[in-house]
Amino acid sequence: MNYRGAQNLIKRGDEPGLRAALDTGLPANAANHKGWSLLMLAAVEGNVPLGQLLIEKGADLAAMNLKGETALTIATQKGHAEFAALLTNPEL
Repeated sequence: MNYRGAQNLIKRGDEPGLRAALDTGLPANAANHKGWSLLMLAAVEGNVPLGQLLIEKGADLAAMNLKGETALTIATQKGHAEFAALLTNPEL
């Protein structure tokens, strides 16, 4: 599975599909040429279960895209308060 395939899974909210991809070698910190990580994509969607999964698999919460945005800034900009809370307290 490549980044584009994972992006489609995230857009569809396909948690089992994303878990399978991560379990078979997709890096949790995969990013595109603009620095958009999978966690950032989940933040755009506000999908907390996908965010939790990516964090469990080692996603970097501090990763920045080329605009200097993190998953937290993206979630906040999109108004996804629950996702932002996950990023500020990932152990919960």
